[in-house]
Amino acid sequence: MTAPLCFLRAHRVRFRCDGVLTVSGYGRRNIAEDAVNMSTKRSKKVKKRQKALQRRRQQPTNKHRLFSQIPPGSADQLAMTTTGEIMQPIRLHYDVFDSEQLRATFSTLNCIDYDASQRRWVWLYTDEAMILVFKARRVPDNVVLGEFVLKGTKEVVLNLRSFERAIKALNFFDQYIPRSVARVTAVTVSNRLLSFSEASSLRSLHQYFERAKVVAKDPDSLMQTLEDMTSRIPDAQKRLGVVMQYIEDTAKQPMPAMERFPLNYYEEGIRSVEAFLSSHKVIAMQHWRGNTDYTPHDFVQDMLRDGAIPTETPDT
Repeated sequence: MTAPLCFLRAHRVRFRCDGVLTVSGYGRRNIAEDAVNMSTKRSKKVKKRQKALQRRRQQPTNKHRLFSQIPPGSADQLAMTTTGEIMQPIRLHYDVFDSEQLRATFSTLNCIDYDASQRRWVWLYTDEAMILVFKARRVPDNVVLGEFVLKGTKEVVLNLRSFERAIKALNFFDQYIPRSVARVTAVTVSNRLLSFSEASSLRSLHQYFERAKVVAKDPDSLMQTLEDMTSRIPDAQKRLGVVMQYIEDTAKQPMPAMERFPLNYYEEGIRSVEAFLSSHKVIAMQHWRGNTDYTPHDFVQDMLRDGAIPTETPDT
C-alpha cells in the first residue's frame, strides 16, 4: 500500500492494524489530577456527596504548583499522569438522546460523582472503575480519571488527560451508558505534549479545550474534494495519480495543535481507535524531541519502512 493511501485510510479512522502504541515512562515525575484525590467515602445521597466535595475543596493541595515551587530540573520534563501515561489531553464527544436518562445512569455508578461547583461529573478510580489496569503499578484510589460536562441537552464531552484513558473509557462506558441514551461520535485530540510546568499550571481541562483553536477534520469532505478533482479525468491512471499527489501533499502539511475527527468506534471497534491515536502520539513525541517538521507523511513512510506502526519510547 502506498503512503498516500495509508494516510487516507488512517484519517478516515478506517486504518485497520492490530499494532498498539505503547510508551514507557518519561522521567520520574507524575502530576496530580484535578484538585486532590477524592474522598474514599462516597454517599449515595446527594447532600452527603455535596458535603464531601466541599470538604475536599477545603483541603490544602499542592497540585497547581507555582513555577518557583517545582523542583529544579523538573519544569522541562515531560508531564505524566498519576496512572503512568504521557499526558496528552483528549476529549470524547457524545451525542445525547436522553439527557435525563444519562444523568440517571451517572447516579447509579459509584465511580461517578457530581461536582456542583463546576457542573461536571467526575470519573473516579474507585468501585466499578477498579477493574481497569493502568501503567502505574500503584494507582491511588479515587484519583480523577476524567470529567463529563454536558453542553446543552444534546451533547456531553468526556475530558481526559491521556489517550490510554480514552481508550479504556470507550469500552468502560459502553457497558454502562445505553447507546439509545448517548453515543460517542467524535474525538478532539491535542497534538502536542506538555511539560511538567505547563501541566502543573493547568487548572481546568475543560477550559483547556474550550479556549483552544480546534481544526475540524471532515473525511467525507475530503472524499468529495477528491471526487470533484477527478470527475473530469477519463483516464483511470491519471485519476489515481492526481489523488495520490493530493493526499501526499496534504499529509506533508504541519498538524494543527488540536484537531477534531469523527469517531467510528461502534462500527470499527477499539483497535481502529488505537491505531488512529497512535499516529498522533508518535508525531507529538517527535515534535517534543525537537523534530518539529515531522508530519503524518513521515509517519506513514516510517510505517512502510518498518512494516509496523512506529512506536515511541521516551528516553529515561
